[in-house]
Amino acid sequence: MDASNDNVRCGLCGQVRDARHEQHHEEPAVGAGRSVEYVVVELRGATAHCQAVDEPTRMFRTGGDVLSGQLGIALPDLLGCHYRCWETPGEYGVFRRAFELV
Repeated sequence: MDASNDNVRCGLCGQVRDARHEQHHEEPAVGAGRSVEYVVVELRGATAHCQAVDEPTRMFRTGGDVLSGQLGIALPDLLGCHYRCWETPGEYGVFRRAFELV
């Protein structure tokens, strides 16, 4: 194996370093993402179904106990609850943090 090829491989994953790979490993820009308001529209078993207020077709599901813990409220109080969180896109989905009641 040619030693010069080792210089173009990533030290983290071992893949060849090219423009696409650099974008993959690039840290997200500070402030990347947006604040989104959600409403809990259904509690089904242990799952909370949430709908974006500004885009009703955009929905996601999460653990009701996790969401109630993040918001600091009791699980039965989630239904109809409006909250806001910061969403940052990632390689494998959307990361949500900084939950607060609206």
